[in-house]
Amino acid sequence: MVLRWKSRYDECTAALLVTETAYANMTDEYVLKRFSAYFRGWCQAFGEHNSMPGGTTGISWLLREDQVGFILPQHMTKPLYREVLRTIEAPVLTLSDNSVQIGKLAYQLTEFSDHPAMTRIRSLLESAGDTHLYLTSHFMYGSGAKIITLSSKRPLSIIYKEIGEMRIRLS
Repeated sequence: MVLRWKSRYDECTAALLVTETAYANMTDEYVLKRFSAYFRGWCQAFGEHNSMPGGTTGISWLLREDQVGFILPQHMTKPLYREVLRTIEAPVLTLSDNSVQIGKLAYQLTEFSDHPAMTRIRSLLESAGDTHLYLTSHFMYGSGAKIITLSSKRPLSIIYKEIGEMRIRLS
């Protein structure tokens, strides 16, 4: 009888090790709360931040303690809006070491895993509170530039309404 118990114990231990290994190889997935302005063109200001110009990708990053924003080049913006806004349910956003994928769109990035923006995004997602996704603006980038913003702070309810959720995967 002791041998039987011991073999079940070994089976449970083996199953636990397999589960831990599978978990270690999985990607982290989080849920963001998405917001949209009540009126087209309305958005709150991003606020004071550290700026990281686009470089070869053309993507400019804006970093604050409680939020991360990015401005895409014009040729990337329209396909992204089409991919995200033409669906009832938002597509999954996947961030990996060297690319970003949202739905059918994929953008190549160089060494993104070590980028300060990725570090800030990861810390926002892993914090205890909710993470929110919405558009902001900043006078330094012109009136037409919209900043896609991830923030630990909920946007102003007088400007924005919650429109759903979006999943984000880090791999």
